[in-house]
Amino acid sequence: DTARRLSRQEVWVVILEKDISVVVSVRNVERFIAKCLSSILNQTYSHFELVILDSLSTDGTVQEIKKFNDNRIRFYEINKKLGLTEARNESIKFAAGKYLFFTDGDCIVAKDWLMEGINSFRNNPDCIAVEGKTYYVSEDYKPTRSDDIVENLNGGLYHTCNIAYKKSVFQKVGFFDERFNYHEDRDFAYRAAKLGKIIFNSKMVVYHQKKTIKPKDFIKTGKRLKNRVLLYKKYGENPLFMGRVAYPLNLATLLFPP
Repeated sequence: DTARRLSRQEVWVVILEKDISVVVSVRNVERFIAKCLSSILNQTYSHFELVILDSLSTDGTVQEIKKFNDNRIRFYEINKKLGLTEARNESIKFAAGKYLFFTDGDCIVAKDWLMEGINSFRNNPDCIAVEGKTYYVSEDYKPTRSDDIVENLNGGLYHTCNIAYKKSVFQKVGFFDERFNYHEDRDFAYRAAKLGKIIFNSKMVVYHQKKTIKPKDFIKTGKRLKNRVLLYKKYGENPLFMGRVAYPLNLATLLFPP
């Protein structure tokens, strides 16, 4: 009944607003979240909802989010500390869009990020996902050994900081596997690829904000390695052992601090 009282143009806008959900799961990203949300809310393609889920941040993340006054934001607070994989799964349950665009709270998306992604879907009917290019800081940044580098320049890594899926994919293959603390995005992509093509669009760009490696990050490296082994068991993927040392650059950083 409401639709019949609207003009054709207004009805089309209503449809578009429900077409895309940008999904961001956050915890303790106070230093990064303002730039992240600003970049999302200032897209050239403006008809979307922004689903943000915070799982018990202990810094000022929630306060930073609440500074934004935009009716496209759907902000949810979970009174429980969730791992990133669990948090993403919870976020998906709140998303109403036909297409789900994922990024992280410590990233900045390019101004035409959504436009590039949605055009890839529209121009490729058998496409079930679009993977974008991720730079660490910027195209010309020269990282130091102390940088916690996240990049995906040629595709095939399926990082959840820069990928979009049709929501129907989750309905058919399930959610992210919560046995994974890391590489759950790659595991999901391998399962999803059975349904159709995952396209790499080098113009769908995300910039990962600068982060420095901390001592506790070496513990995370061990968890990543454990998850690489799990991937190997499931799919036969090489867990990237180099000689007898996994992640040799991280070992070098530990032995010879910056």
